Amino acid sequence: MALFSVPFFVFLFLAVLVYYIVPKKMQQAVLLAASYIFYCYGTGWKGIAFILITTVSTFAAALRIEKLQDGYQARVNEAKAAGNPIPHAEKTKLKADILSKKRRVLAVGLIINFGILAVLKYGKFVIGSVDQLMMTLGLGGHINSSSLILPLGISFYTFMTMGYLIDVHREKYKPDHNLLHFALFTAYFPQIIQGPIGRYNDMSKQLQESHEWDDTGFRAGFLRLLWGYFKKMVIAERAGLLVNEVFANFDTAGYKGIVVFLAALLYGFQIYADFSGGMDIVFGASDMFGIHLTENFRQPYYAKTVTEFWQRWHITLGSWMKDYVFYPICLSKRAARVQKKLKKRFGNYYGRVLIPTFASFVSFLLVGIWHGADWKYVFYGIFMATFVSTNTLLEKFYGDMRAKFHINAETRGFKAFQIVRTTIIVLIGRLLSRGTSTTAALGMFKAMFSSFNVKVLTDGTLMNFGLDMKDWLVLILAIALLMYVDYVNEHGVKIRFKIAEMKLPIRWIVYYAAIMAILIIGVYGVGYDASSFIYQNF
Repeated sequence: MALFSVPFFVFLFLAVLVYYIVPKKMQQAVLLAASYIFYCYGTGWKGIAFILITTVSTFAAALRIEKLQDGYQARVNEAKAAGNPIPHAEKTKLKADILSKKRRVLAVGLIINFGILAVLKYGKFVIGSVDQLMMTLGLGGHINSSSLILPLGISFYTFMTMGYLIDVHREKYKPDHNLLHFALFTAYFPQIIQGPIGRYNDMSKQLQESHEWDDTGFRAGFLRLLWGYFKKMVIAERAGLLVNEVFANFDTAGYKGIVVFLAALLYGFQIYADFSGGMDIVFGASDMFGIHLTENFRQPYYAKTVTEFWQRWHITLGSWMKDYVFYPICLSKRAARVQKKLKKRFGNYYGRVLIPTFASFVSFLLVGIWHGADWKYVFYGIFMATFVSTNTLLEKFYGDMRAKFHINAETRGFKAFQIVRTTIIVLIGRLLSRGTSTTAALGMFKAMFSSFNVKVLTDGTLMNFGLDMKDWLVLILAIALLMYVDYVNEHGVKIRFKIAEMKLPIRWIVYYAAIMAILIIGVYGVGYDASSFIYQNF
């Protein structure tokens, strides 16, 4: 069920209607039923088996971890109450034994669920790579991997549930004892397609409590829904006309210079409008139920470093990697031992930052791999990981250089330079993730600087990509509007809430204007697929 389709509109508003009509104690049941209907519609009965396996296995593993911990605590308390406390040495040994058992349960849960994700999402890639290697070595080949399916939202719900299981193991919170509650957390339909990657402690209370009808909240949610559709249909789909042509036919058409640069630039806006637009639809739909998800974007193209960009882009993925990959590496006992040796060899500063640099590199390499099963995503991960991980490593060097050349980092001019520099680095990285192959991406990077023919801006060349003068005007104005809204949001003003609180005639003028803009100047060309949100494939 595509987010931009009549069935989704009908489904969403029927779900909202039923949600607020039924007795409040039935609201969770309505959401759970709606979520599984949505999931079955989108992925079929075969796909739903996998989300059920993840739900049940994670639920059971969390309860087992709690039982082990409670058993240990009960034994300690009983001994203390009887006036015969357990000796320290025996208590330490008992605690270590319980911890070992908890870790085994955690490991089983992680292996089962990340194993399912690895096989279904990366199985074809691994099999294809092995097949290609075998053919190259003359050992046969042609291994069949066509039977593997990719269930809807498997990356998102797997990361959500495994984060929950790790948190229970860390005793951050108690596990859920109601399977239906946990099933709703796993399958909540607004976020199942493309995130965000929710945390149990942020979502569980909202999903389990009843909600009163909130007129202002509903209007704000509906406005965010419309803004998401505007970004998707007016910006992303229109920019995609040139982007798709240049990236798909770069090798044969010989595109170069400004054309390639424009394709990279517009792809940056296309994927932003597409992904954040999808997020706006998801958030708007969820807001209608009174459930507020964790924000996933914070004006990424106003970032001054690549590290800051990733703190603003797909925030919940970066946060997940930080909590469950970065910190475990940095705070491990082995890291502490290695860091002592590094400080002796490289000095206090570099000895202190080398472990975080390594942890950051690993985290963002995994971010790249998370995006897809292809070597280009591996290289994309390496590219981004290099810039992010070296930011801390070279921070002292950068500061020394600014001081040497008397550069004031607080001036508007320098901050503007940082934003432009960061955007260019990110766009270059996008070549790797969007190119048909790593070789093609490197070729496009070279071609971008092989010609500086500015005549293509005026000789009609840009009219050969499915965009006429009106389309270019609409695209430029829409991107300007997008950046203006981001600028306002950056300064703490939420326009949709301002509009939601306006008088009825003004609100309806905005509603009609937005709907007409989406319907009239949205792009619905030949081959348009309403379900083709870019990040839905990740």
